[in-house]
Amino acid sequence: MNKYDLTVLVKKAEGVEAKIEKLVKALEGKLGKFTEMGKKQLAYPIAKTREAIFLNWVVEIPEAGVVQLTKKLTIDKEILRHLCLRVR
Repeated sequence: MNKYDLTVLVKKAEGVEAKIEKLVKALEGKLGKFTEMGKKQLAYPIAKTREAIFLNWVVEIPEAGVVQLTKKLTIDKEILRHLCLRVR
């Protein structure tokens, strides 16, 4: 399993933390440190939204699970943007 830094931009933080936790555990991964970076103004509107809440996790997940994780995050309507980077 590799470590990844997962950052998610959402309109509302309620329920997203539990949803990510459930998704990572379903893909046989482990959640590490969670950081809520707060509400920040975006450089340009995303889905007609000028502000978003930034959430960050350190995640240990199998390499095959990362592809499935990013697909599911892309489909989710509550998540405006996501970024998953491998930590070395």
